[in-house]
Amino acid sequence: MTSGSRHAINADSVARHTLQNGATLLVYPNPASPSVAVGAYHAAGSVLETRETAGLASLTADALNRGTQDRTYLEFSEELDQVGASLAFHADTEYAALGGRALAEDLELLLTLSTDVLANPTFPNDEVGRVREQTLTVLAHAEDNPGSRASRRFRELLYGPSNPNGWPEDGYAASVREFQADDLRSFHARAYAPGSLVLAVVGAVDPPAVRDLAERTIGAWAPAPGAVTKAGWREALAAADAPQAAPAESRREDIAIEGKTQTEFLLGWMGIRRTDPSYYATIVANFILGQLGLGGRIGSNVRDTQGLAYHASSYAIPGLTRQPWSIRAGINPANVDRAIEASLKEARQLAETPPDDEELRLSKQALVGSLPLRLERNDGIANILLMMERYELGLDYLGGYPALVDAVTADDVRDVTAAVMAHPAYTLVTAGPELRAV
Repeated sequence: MTSGSRHAINADSVARHTLQNGATLLVYPNPASPSVAVGAYHAAGSVLETRETAGLASLTADALNRGTQDRTYLEFSEELDQVGASLAFHADTEYAALGGRALAEDLELLLTLSTDVLANPTFPNDEVGRVREQTLTVLAHAEDNPGSRASRRFRELLYGPSNPNGWPEDGYAASVREFQADDLRSFHARAYAPGSLVLAVVGAVDPPAVRDLAERTIGAWAPAPGAVTKAGWREALAAADAPQAAPAESRREDIAIEGKTQTEFLLGWMGIRRTDPSYYATIVANFILGQLGLGGRIGSNVRDTQGLAYHASSYAIPGLTRQPWSIRAGINPANVDRAIEASLKEARQLAETPPDDEELRLSKQALVGSLPLRLERNDGIANILLMMERYELGLDYLGGYPALVDAVTADDVRDVTAAVMAHPAYTLVTAGPELRAV
């Protein structure tokens, strides 16, 4: 598998090195590009929060660059602007991440700034207050958005109140409103450590030179006493991956939002992990159900044939922990129940009858054929390298990916759909104008 670069991405072309502080470095030289992209992930996601501190990981990541021991937020921004570079930080449920781009000659600046922000943030009170207010504004907008409301409540019902997969990455207004700078400092000291960091560098670079530069920057970052280790992070992920008690029967909640004219629904089941053997059958099944063409079987039937939805599709989310396999649609409130039943019918049909040869062939072809598009840019390659490391797929993964997809049979597609979507106890949330009883 190749990208816009001149050689394949595999164990021979990707340099992997463990830095002196335990961080992992992946370097892929792409001489066809004059730029460089950096990407990284590490342990500091909301799996390290409690329900009472929901949103703390996200707020901490958002405020990292607002001041360090050596730079103010303005100085940080000006250093990037002067060379036309970018560098951003965020956190989701499973991990925190960073991403940046610059000309290759400015890689040292990216790594220097990344190290400063990760290792030495000061979280000035006034800056934390600004970021907190921005987050509260985002949460207020989400509260008025049917899709966001449906998604949030769906995960709460699916995972329960004690699992970090069940609360929003941005947290709740009630928890975020209480966060002070000291809370962010404490979370940073506990959650940010180089031992769980994986850094990818892609572009017009020389791997040995990048290794030396990374040792002087990221490699010099020493963890705080008591900071989470990679093993500690894995324990937190395992706790968030604990089996959930399956509901005895289907559950449904209808959320009324004043002033809305369209209903969004989210219907689904607990799915699989990215590392499960059934992953490849799942992505083929999901493609057939909700992605092939202009929306797969669900889009074709529910939206195009019956005209019941403005948009309709299915989503199988990959993760280190079990994630949902769901059906989503935006619909006229008068068509809610008909659209739900039509969507379920498509899922049940695939769970009972294998796809025909042509549908299976087209789906596999699309899944394999779309991968090179993700590798046309340096940041796309960096993201793929991080994904391979995160799920322990090996650096030769891309070469074997087409065969893994091609090995999926029609019966595999039927069976994996039946194992999840044929379960009668689904979770359903609708959000929009108040629904009238029929």
